[in-house]
Amino acid sequence: MNLKELPFSMKPVGWFQIAWSGEIPTGEVKALRYFGEDLVAFRGEDGVLRLMNAHCHHMGAHLGHGGKVKGNCVTCPYHGWVWSGEGKNVEIPYQENTINKRIKTWHVAEQHGCVFMWHDPTDSAPRWGLPHMFDSFREFSDRDESEFYPIFPHGTRRWPNEPVHPQITFENSVDSMHFRYVHDSPLDPMLLEMDIRDDDSVFRTLFGFKSVRTNNIEMTFDTRTTGVGCSFNVFKGAYNYRVLFSATPIDDETSELFNTIWWERKDGDEGDMPLAIQERIKNEILTTVDEDLLVWRHQKYVDRPMLAKQDVKAFTMLRKWQAGFYDLPPAEQVD
Repeated sequence: MNLKELPFSMKPVGWFQIAWSGEIPTGEVKALRYFGEDLVAFRGEDGVLRLMNAHCHHMGAHLGHGGKVKGNCVTCPYHGWVWSGEGKNVEIPYQENTINKRIKTWHVAEQHGCVFMWHDPTDSAPRWGLPHMFDSFREFSDRDESEFYPIFPHGTRRWPNEPVHPQITFENSVDSMHFRYVHDSPLDPMLLEMDIRDDDSVFRTLFGFKSVRTNNIEMTFDTRTTGVGCSFNVFKGAYNYRVLFSATPIDDETSELFNTIWWERKDGDEGDMPLAIQERIKNEILTTVDEDLLVWRHQKYVDRPMLAKQDVKAFTMLRKWQAGFYDLPPAEQVD
């Protein structure tokens, strides 16, 4: 896909996944790059994760390559300058004075073992919250996180440096016919419900799969897409599992894709995910993104696609809604 030909930018407003919590334990730093910015994430001794631009103002060293956590701050590997999680220079070890210049910081959120950053070109604070993989689905499924195996590391996979725009990936959520041809699904899903909720920050759909044998709906899946970054999905019925799919721009030409699976525990099993389930998730679910990527990598964006009748309403509604996450003015400050 030639991202330069798309009618929208790679810098939409919203929440985007950047890691899993298990990748950044207490006292560790991690170098990242998203939205054309070199970043460093670090977890202080208080267990709180911080995210800031990566380069020290002194001589430009990257804090994510050799930097060390000191208390709740990060120390530059080049000359030992110490920066707080708020981006403030709090110590220069060989002189008394510090400098009055901050490193840019970013809002982060951790939920159910996943790490998200808030991106807004206007530098506004988060304008809305994230759906929650469990709390947001109480009307549809009352299962708790304790009833599922831990996600990290066995239920996770990432695809770095893909020439794919996030918006294209989420258009799959309303494309009912691709399941048959891309994923070899024996059934086509039926759209049962659709709405926009949570102050217009979430696009929600409910699909049902019919049984070949009984012609009754055998499985449903509820999807909550937030902005152009993340899609929270709950499957209920023949299978009971949950999927978080995320697509985060790295720069103007590539994105990083994340897939996270919550699989229901076997009765009485309180341990880690069994190997047999790990293999099943790897072979049956995590690979679905590989199948989609065969299309996405080489797809040409069509501004006015010729849609199947059953997809017109949802597809049109999704594109119109997602257009609202680009080029937003600065948010009003609330005192």
